[in-house]
Amino acid sequence: MAAGALVALVCLMVIVGHIGSGTQAGVGTAGYGLSLASAGLSVELARRGRTRLAMMAIIFAAAGASLADALS
Repeated sequence: MAAGALVALVCLMVIVGHIGSGTQAGVGTAGYGLSLASAGLSVELARRGRTRLAMMAIIFAAAGASLADALS
């Protein structure tokens, strides 16, 4: 649960940084948004005891954030 919350926090901070810097929100920001949603899903899955699915959601969130970083 903590790992998912950490990934979600990092994605949220990057999104706020992109929007706050005055640059255009593009594909990278959208990728971070999807990663944020996946990390939030992982927290909820872990809370309900679905740890395998939560770990998959964390991996998707981290991979999505890495891809979004490459695209922006």
